[in-house]
Amino acid sequence: MKLVLIDGSSLLTTSFFGNVPRDYYQLKSQEEREAYLRKKALCTESGIYTNAVYPMTRILLNLVERQKPTHLAVAWDVSRNTFRRELYPDYKGHREDALPILGQQYGTMQSLLSAMNIAQFWFDDYEADDIIGTLARKFEKDMPVYIYTKDQDALQLISEGTRVWLLTSKAEALYKSRGLNVKELAVPDGTFEYTTVTFEEEYGLKPWQMVDKKALEGDSSDNIPGVKGVGEKAAVPLLREFGQIEDLYDYIEDMCPEHESEVKLLFKELGIARSPLAYLTKESDTELVGKRAAVLSKALATIRTDIEALATVDAASLEMRIDYAQAREKFMELEFSSLLKKLPTVKADGEELAG
Repeated sequence: MKLVLIDGSSLLTTSFFGNVPRDYYQLKSQEEREAYLRKKALCTESGIYTNAVYPMTRILLNLVERQKPTHLAVAWDVSRNTFRRELYPDYKGHREDALPILGQQYGTMQSLLSAMNIAQFWFDDYEADDIIGTLARKFEKDMPVYIYTKDQDALQLISEGTRVWLLTSKAEALYKSRGLNVKELAVPDGTFEYTTVTFEEEYGLKPWQMVDKKALEGDSSDNIPGVKGVGEKAAVPLLREFGQIEDLYDYIEDMCPEHESEVKLLFKELGIARSPLAYLTKESDTELVGKRAAVLSKALATIRTDIEALATVDAASLEMRIDYAQAREKFMELEFSSLLKKLPTVKADGEELAG
């Protein structure tokens, strides 16, 4: 058995921008870009844009054919006003709304997956990562779990039972640096397979420490503040020594201010050139700094694995039972003529005739 969990929002967005002509990036305003795409983007005769749906569908079919998952589910982001925004209103606050041409294709892709009988999940209060995290933890003891995404946040979910297929332009180089030929590996195209071993080789930390790393360093892509003044050169040695930010702060609070010099000496022995102690202990009524910033940042970075609404989901509901007859109808509607060849021929009752 094998469960594959796909970050639908990540894959659809990647599929969209992976097919955008280079000229697009020379345009400065969103209005210019939108007008350009309306002329260039793949579209059906009836006016349905498919320049993201088509490549995502092709990737999905290849994934099913080559990886042969017995179970499959797709998770979606549907709102930015999740519980994280309640914790920190500026969370992902710098991101622009999706281009309308991309936004329209979420519904198209979800409708297609529904017709194909592929399980999908989305909730207003949670992100796709939280859905994936909950399903991974729920089923990883029963079967191997593989997460397919471009979002590095998912790396914190790696365990003995869960691996991450990370879409990255560095995939081939990462394999090559380990003496591996990607063409000989059974991994999806353009992905690097992260396990507990390969994660530790690259980051020098355990996967679960990814959230503590972001708690200290922050993450500009999600607008997670972190502790100002503490970068990777300090964060990684500190986490190797203390494990998590809670234990780091317990140590600092036990030692300071009486034994501040000893703390600084330890930090120096850890290979940290400039002591981050002042940044870690800074307090302010007007700024988000020090411990308060670290604790909040960790809460923002931590993927939830306990969504109650998914408690009743069973393995049977995630089983791969693609309705090829309905898939064929949808492909014809969306004018996916080349992808029709990838579908088995089926009788009216849905029985497969040929692969």
